[in-house]
Amino acid sequence: MSSCLYILDENLEPLISKNIKSIPNLNTLVEVFQEVYSSNAPPIVFNRNWYFIHTKRDSLIFLSAIHGTDDSANAMMITVYMDQFYLLLKKYLGVAQLDRNLVLDNVLLVLELLEESSEFGVPQMTEPSVMKDYIRIKVNKSETPIENSDRDDDDKEGDTTDSDDDTVQQGLEREAQEKKKPKLPKSKSLYDFFQKTSKTAFSKKDKDGIQEGEDSEEEPDLYINSYLVKTTTMPVSWRAKGIHYGKNEFFLDVVEKVQYLADFKEKVVRKNLIHGKIYCKSYLSGMPKLKIALNKLLQRDAQFMSHSKFHQCVALETLNEKELEFIPPDGEFILCEYELKRHVNDTPILKITSFEIKPQLKKFKLRILLTIETHFKTRNSTSILNVKIPLAKLFADYNIDLSKPTRFKSAAGQVLFNLSDDFLLWEIGQMRGGHGETQFSMVAEFSLFNKEEFEREQEERKHSMNPPPLREGPKLEELYAQTHSQKDPEVLVKSIQSQLVGMDFEIPYTTCSGLKVEYLKIEEEQLQYQSFPWVRYKTISDEEYAYLT
Repeated sequence: MSSCLYILDENLEPLISKNIKSIPNLNTLVEVFQEVYSSNAPPIVFNRNWYFIHTKRDSLIFLSAIHGTDDSANAMMITVYMDQFYLLLKKYLGVAQLDRNLVLDNVLLVLELLEESSEFGVPQMTEPSVMKDYIRIKVNKSETPIENSDRDDDDKEGDTTDSDDDTVQQGLEREAQEKKKPKLPKSKSLYDFFQKTSKTAFSKKDKDGIQEGEDSEEEPDLYINSYLVKTTTMPVSWRAKGIHYGKNEFFLDVVEKVQYLADFKEKVVRKNLIHGKIYCKSYLSGMPKLKIALNKLLQRDAQFMSHSKFHQCVALETLNEKELEFIPPDGEFILCEYELKRHVNDTPILKITSFEIKPQLKKFKLRILLTIETHFKTRNSTSILNVKIPLAKLFADYNIDLSKPTRFKSAAGQVLFNLSDDFLLWEIGQMRGGHGETQFSMVAEFSLFNKEEFEREQEERKHSMNPPPLREGPKLEELYAQTHSQKDPEVLVKSIQSQLVGMDFEIPYTTCSGLKVEYLKIEEEQLQYQSFPWVRYKTISDEEYAYLT
């Protein structure tokens, strides 16, 4: 059980804190944590009779402090809770990454989520699809639009104040005003009430479902609280009852990130991993039961079974059977995460067959030659393919003359020269699959500085009455000197040491591991509607898919 919870910024300054066990001074406890924290510190550290469990996500640190005498704390449960709370915050704020300003601009929302997701320091519920039904505080975010359009509709009904100028006190007053709503009329269900007030409320697609209930003259907040108690205490706590959609659809995406690192000269593979996730988007009415069969489960793949993590909605007893059974949450969720190791002798799906740097000193030229080939199904092709070639070491070893034009030639796509960051970007785009027969090549040519030619030209200009020839285009040598004079020396040294030829690609309709969904069934016993399941596959490159040259 946590004694207090914090959200810290990158400088270990507290942004949000929740005092669970009435700790006298919360700032002093943060100072105790700062004494033992470092970038390579383990997830659990101990200092002055306090245990600190911390996880770093984006630029924020989620911290839980536990007194040394507390024997009821479960470190793994608290770590999972903080990770799930981070995902919950991203879902509510509608952003890809969290930062300090977002948290400070939405203090009221973050505190409310902390209050509802844990009780006396014990994690309770972090399912966004259920939490968003009763925490309806307007998100204060000016630049990026909110992803969930249903929350926009709710905010228009309850909020009349511009959130950019709100303080925490104004937010509390607005929350109290939201609770003062008119009583519900006598009707057989909330559906009848909504149908009388708005004809379009029930027909909205991909919006919040309508919750059915009994006759009630209580205020809406009392009804909602009783409904939430039923939802959170029932066996299916991640999905509310009464959800309705006009068109029932279920989208399943199998996305695999390939991590590959090889030494091109030594022909040694250092990393060859697959990080896979099964993303789902559920827009189904009622309480559907889904059955999905994966070929890895049917084959009883030991590596997949031991390195996979499933969503809480999956019935654990079905893992030993031929198919998975689960009642999906409403909206987006991750059904499964897994990690697979490929053999070092397995051919990478995109392979560099040749990489050469050929200096021609007599001609004062320097050439870079690169050839890549594909090793996946011939009927598929890449939708995105970029190759990044570092040049920092090249500029350090050779005196390259940027006053003369550089030349590029490629079999497909285009080659771009990033002058400030010292790399070539070969944008290929589409490349058909194959097993070595599909190859693309690229050649880049730089000019080396010719001292004799330079001195001869300077001598000729001294005796010539004609002005120097007019030069068109940007002067790359001046831009290069300007950009590199402003760089940090440590950054320059790291860029020179980095000799990784990286790849960024995306291959739709295929998986590198061979994972396949054999079938997907959707059943709803009461409504028995027609549903539309969609399954897609995609393989993308990880941040580390490169060759060490």
